[in-house]
Amino acid sequence: MKRIFKNSCAALTVVCLSLILGGCDLLPELGPPKESVSGIIRMSSKLPVKAWRTRTLFIIVEREEGGPPLAVQRLVETRFPYKYVITKDDVMIRGRKFAGRVRVRARLDADGVPGPLVRGDFEGRAAGLVAVGAKNVDVVIDRIGTAPPPEVAKKSPPKPAPSPEAKPSTGSVRTIRGVVRVAPALAEKAKRKAAIFIIARGKQPGPPLAVMRILNPSFPLEFTMSERNVMLQGVAFAGEVSLIAKLDGDGKVGTQPGDIFGGARGPVQVGARDVEIVLSQEAKGEAAQRPARTQGAEEVISGVIEVAPALRVKAEGKPVLFLIARKGGGGPPLAVVRVANPRFPLAFEISKRNVMIPGVPFEGVVTLSARLDADGSAGPVSGGDLEGRTVQPVRVGQKNVRIVIDKAF
Repeated sequence: MKRIFKNSCAALTVVCLSLILGGCDLLPELGPPKESVSGIIRMSSKLPVKAWRTRTLFIIVEREEGGPPLAVQRLVETRFPYKYVITKDDVMIRGRKFAGRVRVRARLDADGVPGPLVRGDFEGRAAGLVAVGAKNVDVVIDRIGTAPPPEVAKKSPPKPAPSPEAKPSTGSVRTIRGVVRVAPALAEKAKRKAAIFIIARGKQPGPPLAVMRILNPSFPLEFTMSERNVMLQGVAFAGEVSLIAKLDGDGKVGTQPGDIFGGARGPVQVGARDVEIVLSQEAKGEAAQRPARTQGAEEVISGVIEVAPALRVKAEGKPVLFLIARKGGGGPPLAVVRVANPRFPLAFEISKRNVMIPGVPFEGVVTLSARLDADGSAGPVSGGDLEGRTVQPVRVGQKNVRIVIDKAF
């Protein structure tokens, strides 16, 4: 009788473990939240090898009626097949309800900047519309971008002055033309930078209206921004915008020490010509700020990161620290700062310039965690990593925040 009882208990244990590991609905709290869309993203075996080397993945949820994306996740160096969950925390415009019928698509993007599907990009779509709350919404990335990338601005000789009969621009032309210059004090540092990003933002919250990425720029650099550079299909390139340029050392979206910033003076009307942007500020470190007109003190969290005495020996030699801000309720990181070869105690700042998805507001209450990463790459926590978190959530604008790295994996 005892043997039968033991065997029954063992069998019951195996069944329970199978149910838990298999994600059975008997434990719904372990599954995705009700207000979510989830599934698996796979890569088609017919894609070229370079598709597997594309670093940036966008998971995009679009409303049935069209318009700008409802929600977006941006991931770097994803492994496939990838199990995804999109929730209300991924909604692009604050206050918009995550509900209704939607479409899901996944984009492997060559330059890491949202835009039209072009050469070097790869995309897939889920079959048909689904309601928010749906599970098993699988996507196979099987489309190869064939369209040419947006035109790259080039340095060109000065244009002759317009004749007296020429009429001034009325603003109806869907372009902005201008020139980017470098302040004399930064001219030497500006040489041999990999790329420049020119970003136009409208008055409304959300992602940038348009983005240009120009490789190997030389200065003075003439540019023409048009509807072809609009980030979200269907959004008109019109109205009043602010223009910012970032000269980037590694050609990627994230900001690193040595990147150089500048902006146009005041708002710019679409249709304007002779717009001038002067690159005049340098990012001094991971916590360097953008120009004062684009970022105020209330949009920054600052403080210090320390290592618990018991972990100081293990912390030595860790190549990278990730400082991560998340909104309550989970979801992808709101903002991330990457610090190479950190030294402690480490003073930090994290702000809207570190936001993962361009245009998402950096505001409200967040949780902060600091992770010393053993292999130096972004991804799930793994053996050898060290981590610490704030005791309580903090509000954007808060100073003197203290994070103690006190947990080893």
